[in-house]
Amino acid sequence: MESSSLFLGFDGGRSGTRCVVINERGEIIGQGEAGKTDFVLAPGGKNKLKVTLTSALQQALPNHSWRFRSAFLGLSGVIKGGALEAAVRSVCEDIFMADHLEIDTDAFVALAGALKLQPGIVLIAGSGSIALGINHKGETARSGGWGYLFGDEGGGFGIARDGLKLVLQSMDMGKPSRLAELYRDFFGGTQPGQLARDFYAGKIERDTFATITPQIAALAKSGDPDASGLFERSGKALGLNVAAVAEKLDWPSDVIHWAPVGGVFKSESLILDPIHRVLGEHSTYQFACTPPKLPPVVGAALLALQKVAGPPSVSVIMNLTERREM
Repeated sequence: MESSSLFLGFDGGRSGTRCVVINERGEIIGQGEAGKTDFVLAPGGKNKLKVTLTSALQQALPNHSWRFRSAFLGLSGVIKGGALEAAVRSVCEDIFMADHLEIDTDAFVALAGALKLQPGIVLIAGSGSIALGINHKGETARSGGWGYLFGDEGGGFGIARDGLKLVLQSMDMGKPSRLAELYRDFFGGTQPGQLARDFYAGKIERDTFATITPQIAALAKSGDPDASGLFERSGKALGLNVAAVAEKLDWPSDVIHWAPVGGVFKSESLILDPIHRVLGEHSTYQFACTPPKLPPVVGAALLALQKVAGPPSVSVIMNLTERREM
């Protein structure tokens, strides 16, 4: 097989980096996985990205030249035309050859995979959160995704952050809570106030801090009002992001399909119910929730294929759908 007939897709973020290589028939030639992608513009960031991408490619194509007809990378934090895209592009050019190379945000590949390149909206709630939509004209719009300091409501870190904020406020007013006990016990007996100081001091990474979110969900399901309120507010914020994206674009139908992607949705109805309530109040459109059809990394490979060969055929999509266990 000629190496130039291969298409490469990458999906990278704080939860890890994955790649998949397909041919023009949608058959998977190789897959790889490596560590997180983050802070590329920080000192040493480009070298770390090079190691990460190389490690994933070595798993995917250990005995094959790294030459591709097209490659598409979806990486967290990328803004097209910005300094981060330029930095990532220079790293890629040191690692592999591609006749066509496209780099965009990881939300874009999540949307492509979740809806199989069809129009609609993807709502991501992983460590962060963002809503991204594309209509039948190929026009895109986003809402949210402003990072852990200024946004990411409803993401894993955002829920953990808002939960600790609520705990600290309750402590200031002398009100004990089960949520405060949860934070103390989950982080090995560290008191909430010290936990906040440790985060500011850089002793706790965002990923580690966000691992408490599933436990907050369990507390909410047990009926705790503070934990339940966190998910209610988070779901409302996420739903408003979906509605905002819908209003920014023209749609050929009153029904808009949207797909939830990310670990926060493992809490199921706890986060989905408030989203549905917000969208149900929307007067312009009807929103149909669609389970993600393909993972983001496959969406990246499909975009790589589409960029040079046009929209993939039904048989290509079917071949990839059959391999959804990735």
